[in-house]
Amino acid sequence: VTVVGNGGIATEFVHSCRGCDVTWLIRDSYISSVFIDEVAAKFFLDHVQDQDASGETKPPPRDISKRHIFTRITPTNQNEDTTSEANQNRDTTVKGSALGPDWYRGYQLMGGAASKTLDIQYNCEVTDIVAMEAPPVSMETEVGDEHRCDGHSKRKRTVGPRERVRVVLSNGKVVVTDVVVSATGVLPNTAMFKGQLELAEDGGILVDKEMRVLNHRNVFAVGDVCTIPWRESNNWKQMRLWTQARSQGFYAARAMTSPHPVTPDISFDIFTHSTSFFGFKVILLGRYTEWPGCECYFRVTSGLELVKLVVDGGRIQGALLVGETDLEETMENLILNQLDISHLGEEILDPGVDIEDYFD
Repeated sequence: VTVVGNGGIATEFVHSCRGCDVTWLIRDSYISSVFIDEVAAKFFLDHVQDQDASGETKPPPRDISKRHIFTRITPTNQNEDTTSEANQNRDTTVKGSALGPDWYRGYQLMGGAASKTLDIQYNCEVTDIVAMEAPPVSMETEVGDEHRCDGHSKRKRTVGPRERVRVVLSNGKVVVTDVVVSATGVLPNTAMFKGQLELAEDGGILVDKEMRVLNHRNVFAVGDVCTIPWRESNNWKQMRLWTQARSQGFYAARAMTSPHPVTPDISFDIFTHSTSFFGFKVILLGRYTEWPGCECYFRVTSGLELVKLVVDGGRIQGALLVGETDLEETMENLILNQLDISHLGEEILDPGVDIEDYFD
């Protein structure tokens, strides 16, 4: 499997694949650069390498989903024999849209190999993709207990011929693969509205502070399709993420139903996003990426947690929290309240200091 892209979906997909060779193509110098920095990238890769060294191949944990997942049932043809065993056992559920990291739930991302390998190609782009037909191959596959009749747990089978793909890279390398997964970003799908609605340079529909489309009072736009030209706080920015789409939808619903004008709520005061990378909980708050003149404080416990604070003028402006840090509420309040922590400096991340109790 070859994965192209360096954002959240690409990162989650690379981690979720099991039993196959994965090649990850990114145009940056470190992984997941849309969300994290080089320190966090090293934290994740060290964890992946530790798993590979231990031979661990267990799939990622399937915790309880708290997001809506939609499915639909395929109608049965009236002429079909619904009493037949084949039709009774047929899965008529078609997977629909999902929000956030749940997008791959229900899909079997397990290959036939005994282990997983990961090859990352940095600072490159795809210049060409060419389909090719590969000759039949002989593969060893696991055989369930009910099929074992000769004492062996594996059997050989021939697969093919099959379509394979040559992926040509800008660094001169060529990757031969079975599947190419493209996860290279989000573009507003607004071509149908060109000339009818006012669009931003990135193609998004421009909206006012009530999420109303400019010059169309009774039309609203939220989520990936819109562009928000206004900001209530320096610690908020628009990113086309499921968490922002959801909060914008709630806010637009208030604007639609309120008899009075509404003002932007707290979801526009601070950037917040939660996701999962390589099995770790990841929380992003405020301006979590550094800029010239700011300070960054780090606390890293290999394989367990990473805490990064971005500080400017003695006040926390952003945070990246990886793992079970239990600091999200405290850091969110510090960013919103802009409390001066200059007297603490880097000691704020001293494991011996109970930050939550200190500021409560």
